[in-house]
Amino acid sequence: MLRFNFSRDRVLKHLQAFTYFALMLSLLIGSQSPAFAAQPSQKTATPEEVTRKFYGWYFGAHFPDPKRSNMATFRKYVTLNFWKRATARDVESVLFIDAQDIDETWANNFTVSQATISGPRATVQVALNGKEMKYSLHVTLRREGGVWKIDDVKGSDR
Repeated sequence: MLRFNFSRDRVLKHLQAFTYFALMLSLLIGSQSPAFAAQPSQKTATPEEVTRKFYGWYFGAHFPDPKRSNMATFRKYVTLNFWKRATARDVESVLFIDAQDIDETWANNFTVSQATISGPRATVQVALNGKEMKYSLHVTLRREGGVWKIDDVKGSDR
């Protein structure tokens, strides 16, 4: 036969421990709710902002090659699919500008148009207004991991 010996102090001690546990669990679960996750400071960048930031960095860094040393920065702005195409051995042009020739003055002379968004894809036009070369980019972005990233670039002379 089983006997249970409950004292008032022991029951209160277990009740306090249970209450503390329940409170901590509710705080933990509550912090995972969308109300906490969607804070204004963590706003997702628009396709225009992503494009502007990428090309600002890219031109400012003097057209860096997609190497391991700067892979994290590229991956912040481009999709995995585009990264793989850009680093393929048989690529003959720079896919980020879809060209072989560059104008160093593009860094301070480019504009990004308003995006056209269709579901998980967006397109923007980037006008490169260098002193020696004028060039246009048709940039396609795709949502990857909940953020906009560059997925394709097609260039053309103006």
